[in-house]
Amino acid sequence: MVDTQSVSIEIPENLSDISLEKYKKFILMASEENGDEIALYQFCGLTPQMQEGMKKNDLDEIRTQLANVLSEKPSLIKTFKHNGVEYGFHPHLEDISMGEYIDLEEYLKDPYKQAEKVLGVLYRPIKQEKFGRYLIENYDPDKHNGMGFQSLGADIFLGCLLFFYRLENRLQQTFLQSLEKDQMMALTSELNSVRSGDGMEQYTKLLKEIYSTLIK
Repeated sequence: MVDTQSVSIEIPENLSDISLEKYKKFILMASEENGDEIALYQFCGLTPQMQEGMKKNDLDEIRTQLANVLSEKPSLIKTFKHNGVEYGFHPHLEDISMGEYIDLEEYLKDPYKQAEKVLGVLYRPIKQEKFGRYLIENYDPDKHNGMGFQSLGADIFLGCLLFFYRLENRLQQTFLQSLEKDQMMALTSELNSVRSGDGMEQYTKLLKEIYSTLIK
């Protein structure tokens, strides 16, 4: 707790201290011009008028703390308890149903606005747990809509987004590595078959084709 000019405020120490509801409002309202002001209001309850009346050093200290919190890169949280119910992250994404896939793809088009719904697809009540493994309820879009998840810590949602971001990067790298390997094999085969008179021309053309494919 920090007391400054008779105003008692609570500064979040990590992302789990910030509710998903407040984080969404910050993301959807903040811009380069008003980002600091919105963060101080959403996360610390300081209105613009209150901010104007505070000492600059106090505000700078709070801004630094908030910047450190917002720069966190949380890991994926596999399970959490909410309102007495244990929820688990989808344990078998490779076996995701078509309904889950369609809804998740749609929600991820605007993930911050649809944050609760994203979590509703990915996290469902655990119905069976044994030896550190668990099964979650089958997906029901009417039931698993993320209702009530607004009060969850922002770290849970951001951990999901970072998980998919990292997964996408790994898949892209794997694809490019596989593509590059296939292209190089094709290049070797092509070079072995070119005639000596026009080998350099075909070699250059093939390299350009590989390069243009890899940077698309």
